[in-house]
Amino acid sequence: MAEPDRLQYLGEPLFTFNANNKNNNPVENMKISQIIPSLALLLAIVSGHSKAQTVSDVNFSDTLPADTQYPNLNLNGAALRELYLLIDTYVGALYLEQPSQSAQEIIQSQQHKRMIFHVLLKKVSARRLSNALYEALVLNISQQQHQVIQADIDTMLSFFKGNLTSGEEASFHYIPNQGTRVTVAGKEKGVIPGKAFFDAMLKVWIGKSPVTRKFKNQILGIAGV
Repeated sequence: MAEPDRLQYLGEPLFTFNANNKNNNPVENMKISQIIPSLALLLAIVSGHSKAQTVSDVNFSDTLPADTQYPNLNLNGAALRELYLLIDTYVGALYLEQPSQSAQEIIQSQQHKRMIFHVLLKKVSARRLSNALYEALVLNISQQQHQVIQADIDTMLSFFKGNLTSGEEASFHYIPNQGTRVTVAGKEKGVIPGKAFFDAMLKVWIGKSPVTRKFKNQILGIAGV
């Protein structure tokens, strides 16, 4: 009798195939001990974006639970923003309804999205932070786009007053078909209507000229960065 052919999986037979057996079925012949690890690996890949993360001792949960205003949001990625590779300024986190590693897909999608800025500096002027965001924003949009959202930028800048201290947060939450709700240090400041402003804000992190390439990849949840 001919020796059955064997497909190898990590050095061990995955299933056997016998030419004399007319009812060969790879699934039936597969070892259950091999099926379980394979399924576990597949589930890990599918759910990779939804894992909690800790960046510079700042913890971000895997999800933001739904409430009366927002649906459940999943952590897409988190990253540390440094200046001159020496000064830790903030940790950013991006939450989405549907996590993705595609910057274009995230920007174009009509879903709830939240950008969180967790301040690490002991004390920083809120206006200084907003000005830094503004400078990074204009690097990622055209002059025409800048003109279109200039009034929105001015509104955003007006929301940032006083100082922010270590541990406080600012967030930008996009609500489909409405606009961007801005919250600073736990206080809702207002809603900037439309989608264009939030698209521009996202490009600060995941646009063609992000704060850093490493930061962008970590926000996108791309491994090996």
